[in-house]
Amino acid sequence: MRFRTRLIGGVGLVAVGIFASGCASPRHATTFPTTSTTTPTTTDPATNPYADVGPGSYRILASLETIDDPQSVAIDSGLGHAYITSSADESVYIVDTATQRVTGTVEIGVPTTSLQPMAIDPATHLVYLILNGSDRELVIIDPNTRSVIDKIEAGGDHSAVTIDPERHIVYVANRYHRTVTAIDTGTRAIVATIPVGGEPTAVAVDPNSHQLWVVTKNGVTVVDPGTYTVSATIPVDGSPQGIAIAAASRTAYVTRMEGHSVTLIDTEKRTAAGKIELGMDVSLGVAIDPTEHTVYVTSGAFESVTMIDTIVRKVTASRRLAKSPSCTEGIAVDTTTHHVYVTCESDRTVRVLAPE
Repeated sequence: MRFRTRLIGGVGLVAVGIFASGCASPRHATTFPTTSTTTPTTTDPATNPYADVGPGSYRILASLETIDDPQSVAIDSGLGHAYITSSADESVYIVDTATQRVTGTVEIGVPTTSLQPMAIDPATHLVYLILNGSDRELVIIDPNTRSVIDKIEAGGDHSAVTIDPERHIVYVANRYHRTVTAIDTGTRAIVATIPVGGEPTAVAVDPNSHQLWVVTKNGVTVVDPGTYTVSATIPVDGSPQGIAIAAASRTAYVTRMEGHSVTLIDTEKRTAAGKIELGMDVSLGVAIDPTEHTVYVTSGAFESVTMIDTIVRKVTASRRLAKSPSCTEGIAVDTTTHHVYVTCESDRTVRVLAPE
């Protein structure tokens, strides 16, 4: 394992030896800007897919290189840690969000061979990482000892994980079993296995009602937290992928692989509430910064992040993160600094965006 430090925009970065990526074509030598223009533009992404779109100014604060292809990222704003998985490594990397430096690793023991989502308990700071390879387990990481402290067999074919910290429940979606497993974080025992139909790809807990929202290939399924039974289903077309819930506006943002838009759902009425068009981009990964009233959406092979204002429900900005073929998918927001971490798989970096 090799570390080297370089400076981008005055920030010290730790880079690690890297290899070829499987998401797109190999990386080309490219110089990335450290800042974006402060003058808002009105370029239509439908006419120029590589244009930065305004209003809204974002700069690349840091470009963090990791071993091989970075996949998933999760942020613990309380501890100031970013956790990053890599597709060909058997480790999770820990990044100090204040300095953007890799400060250590957690050995997992098996390669994280694809996007392996993580969830963090804000009370205990434990990290819950799903493995959907041969082990098919839920791995629990202690940030204090930087080690795996437990593994739970949670049903197999894991595709997503989320946590309800107030109810002390971790939910693990099992894609091909078409179920969601509910696990008590105190006893680490399975308390329910919930049939949800379809093939679940993403999960999120509504902070207002504590209902579990599950994205499947057929749409969105809502699960009652008291009975662990399905209470509603909302059809969503275009191959739905991810979900983020804006608690203040009671709106769920559902990304779609097809259709170049994000579907909105009213979480109280449980009905579709329109779409937000993204120009030429598709929508895959999604994260929300509730205090900034912003949803961030990654576009996969389109190499971009789109910013959506949750108050006016409009696109306010779009940023291209790579000038060589890459794949932006994993995304997380530091709610303390409001920095956005995006994995660029083929480009073998994690870009850190800072709003200005």
